[in-house]
Amino acid sequence: MFFSLFGKKKKKEEATEELDSIENNGFPFNDTEDKKEEKRDFPFDSNSTRSNLSDLSSGTSSDDKGGILNRPLSSGTNTGSSILKNRNSTVKPQSAGTTPRPVFGQAAGANRPPLNTTAARPAATAAASSTAQTEAAKRLAEVRARLAAAGKSTASATPRPDPKTSSRDPDKVPLKSRPVLGENKDVSDVQYRRFSSFIEEKCGIVLGNTKQYLVNSRLSTLLDKFHMATVDDIINAAMEEKPNNVIQDAVIDAMTTNETLWFRDTYPYLALQNIILPELAAKGKDYPVKIWSAACSSGQEPYSIAIVIQEQLTHMVHVDPNKAHIVGTDLSPEMLAHCKAGLYDAHALSRGLSPERKSKYFRRTRNPNMMQIDPKIKRMVEFRPLNLLGSFALMGKYDVIFCRNVLIYFSNDIKAQILKKLTMCLNPGGYLILGSTESLTGVAEKYEMMRCNPGIIYKLKPQKF
Repeated sequence: MFFSLFGKKKKKEEATEELDSIENNGFPFNDTEDKKEEKRDFPFDSNSTRSNLSDLSSGTSSDDKGGILNRPLSSGTNTGSSILKNRNSTVKPQSAGTTPRPVFGQAAGANRPPLNTTAARPAATAAASSTAQTEAAKRLAEVRARLAAAGKSTASATPRPDPKTSSRDPDKVPLKSRPVLGENKDVSDVQYRRFSSFIEEKCGIVLGNTKQYLVNSRLSTLLDKFHMATVDDIINAAMEEKPNNVIQDAVIDAMTTNETLWFRDTYPYLALQNIILPELAAKGKDYPVKIWSAACSSGQEPYSIAIVIQEQLTHMVHVDPNKAHIVGTDLSPEMLAHCKAGLYDAHALSRGLSPERKSKYFRRTRNPNMMQIDPKIKRMVEFRPLNLLGSFALMGKYDVIFCRNVLIYFSNDIKAQILKKLTMCLNPGGYLILGSTESLTGVAEKYEMMRCNPGIIYKLKPQKF
């Protein structure tokens, strides 16, 4: 076992050294093979040159298969003798009276014309260079295969563009700036504990001690986008306190749950239609109805509320849509941009939206897979950024507040703080609608619980001062 492991380690080191050599010095052309190829292309060997020098200036030959021997030497062209002398300094003039020896492939005594080596040499050199490049490419492929087997990435062996002239487009960022991903990209235990405190401080999400899998799955999707090697690296970048930290924003976006759908759980919208809106309409035709959708994600909730208000126009007593003001807030700038655009793909439209509502309240776009919310619905909703851990002082007062399926991610203390601030934003007799698994932590005595069968909504009791 020891020798087996040692052998694998040695092979990996050898392959790595060879790959580094290729990166630093370019393709290692085989000089020996180059010389052999060049020698084969040149029709004289070192032993025959001495016996054939005397024939170069006057002989003729019928064995000119290459078409390059039928041209006489000009007065300014080097003779075969001078070329060979430059190639091999040991060549000596042929002594008088010596019988010339035949060249390979040519009968003894055959007359041969002088060789136009100035035409033959470039072709020979090109062929040798092409062969050497092919061999080098084969060697590089073999090294990559050996390194892949040894568990090391070979991405760094790819030719790299100049980083000074390369685009900032992520698809065109120089490979030099793209790190090789480590074998273990997952968050470490120490980093997980640091990140848990950080994310709770920033957006109130409590991860606990066993959510490493959640951090890994959500943050690993950002590694390629920001050219990071591990989850630990992207956490370090996100925790840097600096202005406009886009990595921090992306990490918070990834960790906050953006799961939503149209008319989610149904009963809150039935309660709005059958209980809340008729009560508000009874206050007067000109009464401005204000509804807040907190943590609205990609906008399905506030737009669903607006659709319900439009649909109750057929009722005898109804709220005037032009007097209704709906505000949607969320922590994520990306989600808010999505909400304001009002564009939804086929998958989003298939979740909770009936075909009748889809055809009535959505318009087709140039993209056959996307539809846009009707302008009259879109005008009813305003979107703002808001962190539920921050101040609500600028939010004003509302008749109805939807804060659904978000408090479950906070600690009990933070839940109580958020619910107290929401309560202060309700008009007297206003309604608070929470998720089906959420409760009135710390403020239960201030609300009247109303059962809707199914579901529960909460009505603010008259306050005693």
